Amino acid sequence: MLPVKQVYHQQKQMSHAHSNSLPLFAFPARSRERRLWPAVVATLALWRACQSTRRHLSTLNDRELADVGLSRTQQRVECAKPFWQS
Repeated sequence: MLPVKQVYHQQKQMSHAHSNSLPLFAFPARSRERRLWPAVVATLALWRACQSTRRHLSTLNDRELADVGLSRTQQRVECAKPFWQS
């Protein structure tokens, strides 16, 4: 196993040599994981927000729908979408 300082300098030299044209596998797996997890968490949060919003939308009466500017048909279409669809 290489010391951290040596790995850092190797990556720095590689990045200068290729100037952002490195494939994803050129970086250590830990680095990829650090970049991946925030995206996963953000996606899950978005899905949860969509699900919650649609659940709330399904409870609105005709007057509240009119305030929002939606018809009953538009409400049904929106609430029928799966949680992962925006």
